[in-house]
Amino acid sequence: MAAILFGLAVRLLIRESQNITWLEFKTGLLGVPPVYLGIAFFLVALNYGLLTGYDLLALRYVCRSLPLRRVALVSFLGYSLGNNLGTLLAATPIRFRFYARWGLSPSQIVVLITMLGLTFWSGLWVLGGAVLVAVPVELPEEVPLPFGTRTLGAILLCLAAAYLTVCFVWRKPLPIGKLRLRPPEPGLMAAQASVAAIDLLISATTLYLVMPADTLVPFSLVLAAFLVAIAVSLITQVPGGLGVLEVILLTLLRDSAGDSVLASVLIFRLLYFVLPLFFGMLVLVGHEIYGGAVEARLAREED
Repeated sequence: MAAILFGLAVRLLIRESQNITWLEFKTGLLGVPPVYLGIAFFLVALNYGLLTGYDLLALRYVCRSLPLRRVALVSFLGYSLGNNLGTLLAATPIRFRFYARWGLSPSQIVVLITMLGLTFWSGLWVLGGAVLVAVPVELPEEVPLPFGTRTLGAILLCLAAAYLTVCFVWRKPLPIGKLRLRPPEPGLMAAQASVAAIDLLISATTLYLVMPADTLVPFSLVLAAFLVAIAVSLITQVPGGLGVLEVILLTLLRDSAGDSVLASVLIFRLLYFVLPLFFGMLVLVGHEIYGGAVEARLAREED
């Protein structure tokens, strides 16, 4: 299904990009002041540091504590690779590999990964719901959503309220397969929603900074379009939202920012997805080489 949706998104993106001249694309690409690019790069680095909070909250839920350097390592690798290659293909195997090595049981890792997803969705429910109710946007016809974005925002707020209610009143373990999960305490739930909401705000701010300097696009519109694009990308399960993210942002922001917005979206993907993937691969290879060298040295010393 994801492959089909990806193919449709790419086809639509190609069709839309044919209406954009090279001059418009070049103007958008070169129209971002260097200082804004620098701030955007800093925000991306800050955001990937903030993502460590997802793992810290999940470890708190499973009552495990690890050195911050280890949590930061697995968090950066999980998100830099997972954002591009998908959760199942990259993020989940990485967390199983590292957390199992550091003493967590398979069931604890499954719970931890579940909490990571719940943390993100709680922030999206709260922030996305509030923003889309206040600033609804018109989806392109090619995006098959059976209701408007204001209705989507109301649904997200209802999900947030339901999650908060469960955290307050339900203390009995929920049987999920062989696992027995209790809803997090209200304080932990508030921390989850806050971390995820800040994560989304920083990401949307990065996109806003790389918009063409000569366009007057309200931040509220960029934020609303970004939240819709992220939600649809997650629902489609296309790794990194590749193609889906671009086509939705292009169609939602074109009227306000012009056709050169495609260049801005591509700059955002380069900063937020491609560069972290490159550094993540370097870190992973370097860590494996270093770990192998340490193991070989210890083996020689034992001999």
